[in-house]
Amino acid sequence: MRIHTILVTAVIGLGAIAGPCAAADLSGNWTAQVTRYGQPQYWRVILRAEGSKLSGTWNESTIAGTITGDRVEFSVKEPGGRQSGSFTGEVTATGISGQGKLAARGGGAQGELQPATLTMTRVPNPPAGGPKTWDFEPKDFYSFYSSSVPPALRVFPGDTVRTWTLDDNGIDSKLVRRSPGGNPQTGPFYVESALPGDTLVVKLNRVRLNRDSAQGAARVKANLLDPAAIAGMKYADRFDVEWKLDGGKGVARLAHPTERMKDYTVPVKPMLGCIGTAPPNGQTIRALDLGAFGGNMDYNQMVEGATLYLPVFQPGAMLFLGDGHAAMGDGEVTFSAVETSLDVEFTVDLVKGAATAGPRLENNEYLMAMGVAGSLMESVQIATSQMANWLKRDYRLSENEAAVVLGTVAKYDIAEMVDPHYNVVAKVPKSALASFK
Repeated sequence: MRIHTILVTAVIGLGAIAGPCAAADLSGNWTAQVTRYGQPQYWRVILRAEGSKLSGTWNESTIAGTITGDRVEFSVKEPGGRQSGSFTGEVTATGISGQGKLAARGGGAQGELQPATLTMTRVPNPPAGGPKTWDFEPKDFYSFYSSSVPPALRVFPGDTVRTWTLDDNGIDSKLVRRSPGGNPQTGPFYVESALPGDTLVVKLNRVRLNRDSAQGAARVKANLLDPAAIAGMKYADRFDVEWKLDGGKGVARLAHPTERMKDYTVPVKPMLGCIGTAPPNGQTIRALDLGAFGGNMDYNQMVEGATLYLPVFQPGAMLFLGDGHAAMGDGEVTFSAVETSLDVEFTVDLVKGAATAGPRLENNEYLMAMGVAGSLMESVQIATSQMANWLKRDYRLSENEAAVVLGTVAKYDIAEMVDPHYNVVAKVPKSALASFK
């Protein structure tokens, strides 16, 4: 992200004072939102006030200015000293606000000063005592991803949340309906200091069953079959797809099986079908869909012990999760897994100023890069590109070296084939990377 230079003049509302006004204490961490033509951008700001002198940083840029009574003026200069904007504003009960101009970037308008609005808010300090563990009892559930809903809980990087989810039909652990369905999500969880351009880190500490029943499906999604197969399918009008879950033995079996399936069992492997941040550009996207923000990824490795990396598109990240599965084959070919509710514990963290291109996952065995797109080929391309960039950035491999690794050890999983977008996962075993420091 290109850093702009901004000159700010702020009038601080300290009330009428006889004689010279005392300098306002602006020292601390701030978030600056600059809005032009309805499009907000965000910066991390650190201000240091020493008498009448004001200094600090604006992302990688520097701040220099003065405080005279209740009036503050400062400039933000890019590396190299270029100054490209000006604002006038005042301190309110919630921060600093003002109007001014900011230099445009890109295209024919490069360098043109354009009208802009400035809003600065203080970043809250984490409470004393270090990271906190929260027990969160959800009351409201959302069948969409959006930044338009109020945060259910505000947490800090390093905090842990213990909570639970509904199943895809809106049923809780006591078999009580709490939502109309459609993959209702728990959350959103607002992560303090998270800004667009960051990566949200979500460590899944516990993903556990909280009931002994589930529902499934018994028809292959038509888009996965050729026309002859579709014409030849003779599905029964009624087929019981209730499942019984045996957590002790770690298996699931049909509750009312046919004679042929009375001994059929599958291993229980609880997973989250949905986990995502609020999408970009103020979008609201239904919880059945998926994208670069995550969402309904339906990857059966989204299990206890995995760590998920998601790009942040909105302040606070706004993390949603739901759609519990007791088990699922690759691709969710029947448009339904073994659907159930879950107990979940997760820990959040941030990688500031470095966003992934899309969802990434990590466990003890693999690095996993997801490619979400409208076709399988596009999904493969995005997943492969993500993995190549991951190897280059974190393992300092050249393009040729990364290609050698991919060409010798890469694996691909088809995670999702039946929702509005596909999800293909490129995987590299960590054992193959052990020689790279």
